Amino acid sequence: MVLVSIVGDFYSSILPIFYEYKDSIEKHILLFDSSQKDVQKAKSIKKGLKEFKNKYGYSLKLLSFMFEKDSYQSLQKCSDFILFQSNIMKEIIINTTDGSSSISIVLSHILLDKGVNFLTYDMYENKYSVLYKTSLRKYAIKNSLHIHEHFLLKGYTIQSGSIKKFAQKYEAPIKVLFEKYYKEYNEFTKLELDNIFVKNLPNQYRTIREFFLNMNFGEIKIRDTLLMGTLFEVYIYNLLKNLPLDDIEIGLKVFKKYKNSNIVNEFDILIMKENHLHMIECKFRANVKLEELIYKYIALRNIIDEDGKIVIVTKKEPDYDKAIEVDEERGKVYKRGILYNITIMGAVHKNPLKFVENIKEVLDL
Repeated sequence: MVLVSIVGDFYSSILPIFYEYKDSIEKHILLFDSSQKDVQKAKSIKKGLKEFKNKYGYSLKLLSFMFEKDSYQSLQKCSDFILFQSNIMKEIIINTTDGSSSISIVLSHILLDKGVNFLTYDMYENKYSVLYKTSLRKYAIKNSLHIHEHFLLKGYTIQSGSIKKFAQKYEAPIKVLFEKYYKEYNEFTKLELDNIFVKNLPNQYRTIREFFLNMNFGEIKIRDTLLMGTLFEVYIYNLLKNLPLDDIEIGLKVFKKYKNSNIVNEFDILIMKENHLHMIECKFRANVKLEELIYKYIALRNIIDEDGKIVIVTKKEPDYDKAIEVDEERGKVYKRGILYNITIMGAVHKNPLKFVENIKEVLDL
């Protein structure tokens, strides 16, 4: 088959459909407008498609065509280019989900009567509809992207850490740490003794010292990020890893090149479900600046998924209730988060099962 994708505002209008048909595609054509924005996005998508093809050994041919959206002559040439790629019209499917209205209208006007099929993807329901010459049919996506493939197809370089193995090895003691020795651990995280090793902790911290010594953490400095942040991420990850998900990752780094620099973004926990990529950030600090975090994560949304949910998990129970919700002045940081699909949760150790149920509700699992 020949799959035609049109660059628009959202990566998620192209990548799930490409992935769904990946085993049947002989040629993939990427159409994009001559505007600088679309040219840059097309460059990123082409890079991702090429790396995906090479990594998994696909033999499909990658083609592209740049058009002028306000020129009928240019759009006519675009349709001719598509027709040239196959002698069997029904083997051509054009994904018009997010392209400019002009190219969608012109291509359907020229090509539908010739037997070319047109497709639109509903990114919220994870279903797509195919318009044939005389009928319209709806299909559910059968093959959802995994997290690595999501970033690979967006043109990112991916680096996985070894935290998953660590999480598996220490799952039981970390659960005990947060649910039985939470008070002691919380006091420990407030220490400012940067150069002190765990084995040298003063006697007033002997409970947490002995606990960490049993985990073979004696030679780790107490301000090490492993003890001050990673343990909390692992605790949350282990609570969620057995939910009915398509994929889950912890401690993933993704890179994108800008001139001579690698721009790095690191995620605590990522969850993929039915082509929706969700993000969970874990902050076990005394003074979490929620306003700053919300602005930061709003900016990161285009890296994950346009419909993805973001959850910020802190050690403090959110100070938000029905009274604050209707108050004009109070709780604006929470309200800003709600407007941008960002939920704030906390005090997980008090009721881990309730936390898991809340996550399922927020992420529509």
